[in-house]
Amino acid sequence: MELLERYIKDIAEDLKIDDFNIKQVQLTTPGKKHFWVARLIKHKIEIEKLKKDLTEAAIEACPINLKIHTIEKTVNESDCITNLDYKIKELELIIELLEKTEKIFASLTYDIGNIVKIMTLEQTG
Repeated sequence: MELLERYIKDIAEDLKIDDFNIKQVQLTTPGKKHFWVARLIKHKIEIEKLKKDLTEAAIEACPINLKIHTIEKTVNESDCITNLDYKIKELELIIELLEKTEKIFASLTYDIGNIVKIMTLEQTG
């Protein structure tokens, strides 16, 4: 979960907007969105690879001539499979976070536009 925590911290930092950095945020938002979408795609690829590895590990751990119950027991007790399963669950959480982050970055342009309008109104009023 270390990677998830780091991503949460980094995303929060990327989404900070105040009076002093609004222009910088506006200019860097497309690049940041690309950065996080690239991470999303990378992790989706990684989870597919882990699922393939999990399947291969299950096949290796269970000879074909065993009964289904025995195969399931062997698979569930395998450290390799338990570790892969943990990694898959962690990546699924990371993917969920990144999908929601992508939506936030998509609406950030409108948010910045609204902030600029408010700031303009405050200066003229």
